[in-house]
Amino acid sequence: MNTYFHILSVCFLLAFAAPIFSAENELRLGTTTTTEDSGLLKFLLPAFEKNSGIKIRTSIGGTGQVMKFARNGDVDVVLTHSRADEEKLIDDGFGIARYDVMYNDFVIVGPKEDPAKISGLKDAKIALTKILQSQAIFVSRADESGTHRAEQRLWKEAGLTPNGSWYLRAGSGMSEVLRIASERGGYTLTDRGTFAQQRKNIELELLVSGEPKIPNQYGVIAINPKKHPDVNTKAAARFVDWIVSPEGQQRIAEYKVDGQQLFFPNAKPR
Repeated sequence: MNTYFHILSVCFLLAFAAPIFSAENELRLGTTTTTEDSGLLKFLLPAFEKNSGIKIRTSIGGTGQVMKFARNGDVDVVLTHSRADEEKLIDDGFGIARYDVMYNDFVIVGPKEDPAKISGLKDAKIALTKILQSQAIFVSRADESGTHRAEQRLWKEAGLTPNGSWYLRAGSGMSEVLRIASERGGYTLTDRGTFAQQRKNIELELLVSGEPKIPNQYGVIAINPKKHPDVNTKAAARFVDWIVSPEGQQRIAEYKVDGQQLFFPNAKPR
């Protein structure tokens, strides 16, 4: 009987000793597949959690989906890479303010055989023109993500409308699109970070990069409590302050794959 009560006492004490995560110390972060697929989140977020004592719960999607999370009040803060969407979120009153965080660039990758003969080109618009003319397979994310927005902008600037059986609309995240392009021997537009992280798993080559670079700027926005009173404003502010701070910026710069830095911090002093 004494042993029985001893076990009950131990269980009781362990229950109260376990960490309790309440809404006050949990942050809901909406962010893009590129930050997840590149491996950055796994490197970055534990440092913030350790620094702040705040647990992060992530919601991952293309930028369009993350903007819906924000407008619905499903997240407290967003980290995305489509400036037009980010500025509209603020203009519509759902975001408090936007801050630059980091950047890398977009590149065009494709099969080693390179049927469109674009390897070594510097101008992405010329590369896309040659892909269209050759009717070589091109896999589009087609998911309203920041990457998809960048691709659409490039087609428009080139004066082209991609259409036909050669143009595949995946409706998927970046890692999945890279896999499809690899399997189909096709081309795609990707952020450099995700490609570097996935390169060992796919048969694609980096074919078009350099100058002028296709910029891929990331920004952070806390959700406005005037639109959604239940958002964790304090935790969101802590995250924004940390990721643009010297500590957060240094952490971003330290993330590398095979010795290659994938993201370049560029937050302005606050």
